[in-house]
Amino acid sequence: MKIDDRSQAIALTEKLKASLPMKVRPGKQFLLMLKQQGEIANPDKEYEVTSVLYTGDEGGISCALTSDPTDKTAYCVSITHLEIDSNHPLAAELKEYQRQRTRKLFLQDKGGFAKEFLANQSVKTKKRSSGFGK
Repeated sequence: MKIDDRSQAIALTEKLKASLPMKVRPGKQFLLMLKQQGEIANPDKEYEVTSVLYTGDEGGISCALTSDPTDKTAYCVSITHLEIDSNHPLAAELKEYQRQRTRKLFLQDKGGFAKEFLANQSVKTKKRSSGFGK
């Protein structure tokens, strides 16, 4: 099952690279990983994305994170495990990517009829309008 639309994911990655650095907060999976490593898992802690890379269907869009410039610890995390600031210019596009990727990964893991049926459905993207009534 194909997880990402490769051309759209690469285009989004390029847009992200142009908007770096950006602030993010850890999502549930990233917080769980921090706890497992014995680190303090604070959901309100901000991280700075310093670089992004598209790693294909296996990993999706991955982000290199640091918590502060003096800290030598860096993380490489899937963008689906991060919370994006709603004021970021790409927030809506990123949330849609996260939603679609998470949904398809869930279906891939679940299997069965739903996987086959929903995998073949095309996803309609909304076109942004320029205002009310247009």
